[in-house]
Amino acid sequence: MKALIAGLLVLVATSATAEPRPLVLATYHYARYDRAVALAPMAEHLGHALGRKVTVRVLESPDALAAAIREGQVDAAVTNLSAYLASATAPATRPIAMFDVPPATLDGYRGVLLAHVGVDLKASALRYVRVIPGSTSGALVQAPWVKAQGLSVTDAGFAGTHDGAMNRLLDGSADIAALAEEPWRTLKAQKPAEAAKLVELWRSDPIPPGPVVCVQSADIACDVVAEALTAPAAASPAEALSKGWSETAGATRLIPVDPVIYAPFLR
Repeated sequence: MKALIAGLLVLVATSATAEPRPLVLATYHYARYDRAVALAPMAEHLGHALGRKVTVRVLESPDALAAAIREGQVDAAVTNLSAYLASATAPATRPIAMFDVPPATLDGYRGVLLAHVGVDLKASALRYVRVIPGSTSGALVQAPWVKAQGLSVTDAGFAGTHDGAMNRLLDGSADIAALAEEPWRTLKAQKPAEAAKLVELWRSDPIPPGPVVCVQSADIACDVVAEALTAPAAASPAEALSKGWSETAGATRLIPVDPVIYAPFLR
């Protein structure tokens, strides 16, 4: 009996001093940026602020990130708008911070739908290429317009990058392409003869970057995580984080989420 009691006391003592499980901070892969590097300073900051280890996960796509958020496989995530919309209805999901993006960057982040000059938009099988599964500016925002126009498209796959989607038009392996406006602007400025081979069918309004979301759980208090992300001490990690996305370029801090920004997309 004494041995049993002693064992129980050791177990209780061990449990009382056991470290909490690591918090998982996640985002999604994009070939242009090393997102693990971009998230590392914020993970370190959160670790110090919360007094627990933080690990970084980079999922293969925004769609995969949204699924991980919905399933509670991650604790906090830096999303794009598409991943946020796909996970926002999960009961435990909370948008807790957003980038304070300079106006010029906000205005420049738009999606376009391009086609090769001479393509018959009434054709029955237009080869349609997008960027990655769950891309906002390279898939999501173009979809309603394509549907509203009654375009008959066949899936030509994902190019992996916005430049890659545009290049699929230039090499003739696609008829229409969804991508962010930035590569299209660059092509028109630097290679006008190449740009003349393409036509812009549609251009979106400015698109807000997705927020940082938190998955509330028994051992994750999202209010505490939000406070750590938006504290003055988080400015340097937030600036490093912002360099992992073109649509957040120039942001130097994270701020509390303004629901008005996202309300039109959640309807």
